[in-house]
Amino acid sequence: MNAAAPAPAEFMATTRPGRTAAVTGNTPWARGYAAELERIVLEQAARAPRTLQQHLGPSEIGAECDRQVVGKMAALPATNHVVHPWPSIVGTAVHAWLADALLGDNQRGGYLRWLVETRVTPHPDHPGTGDAYDALEQAVVDWKILGETTAGDIRMGRVSRRYEVQLLLYGLGFLLLGLPVRRVALAMMPRTKADLSTMYVWERPVDASAFALLEQVFAQATHRRQLADRLLAGQLSLLDIAPTPDDHECYFCPFYRPQAARDSREPGCPGTLLSTGGGAHSIPENPAPASVAQHLTRL
Repeated sequence: MNAAAPAPAEFMATTRPGRTAAVTGNTPWARGYAAELERIVLEQAARAPRTLQQHLGPSEIGAECDRQVVGKMAALPATNHVVHPWPSIVGTAVHAWLADALLGDNQRGGYLRWLVETRVTPHPDHPGTGDAYDALEQAVVDWKILGETTAGDIRMGRVSRRYEVQLLLYGLGFLLLGLPVRRVALAMMPRTKADLSTMYVWERPVDASAFALLEQVFAQATHRRQLADRLLAGQLSLLDIAPTPDDHECYFCPFYRPQAARDSREPGCPGTLLSTGGGAHSIPENPAPASVAQHLTRL
């Protein structure tokens, strides 16, 4: 899910859902068989638990774009049918392999160092599954299987707010399980390389600033939920919600439809084709915080 995003003109030229190019083969039979195999892959991906998930998990509520998050909270139908699920499929497969690798390390080491694929609830409305907890380092680890564009940004220190919030939410979730968490770590693996020489780990301490950020996120989530309720009641439309256009975020947003820049009668968001700031309903810069302390009372 982290490939380079195409230009809007390329995006609009793509017509087949989930397809960015026609699969092929060396004979007519092979081309038809390739299409059949792709159909199986796409149908299975469409039925994956993550695809069918209705609630927003830790990986989503930290997104900066109010329009995207509010639309997801309202469970609006997707208008972006172009993004292919293959990067996500690869990521899911690698996550499963890495979980087995950590369990194997537990067995080889003779003690329980790693917890893997653990259900956590950092917020009652936004549970999720943490990739790994390292008891030796008291660290929460989240795997990212990335293409070069996003990987390059992270190496340069440009970690998105979405990723940072996701990591901290998992950290809070493990704290609520009664486990000490000193830091959270994003472990970035290359999706297209032949080895792990480009692996990169980005860490962030779980400190007072981390809890302050989560308080802001929880307050934003409350306000966004209110906007989603108004949207469902017909008091607002998606385009009334303020967007935060971004080349990467827009391309992978379920509501991205660049045609909406010239045809607002159909649903969808024009994303980076916006010429103005968009809707009037946005989240205050410093919303009243919903204290993280209340979520720690179970410790």
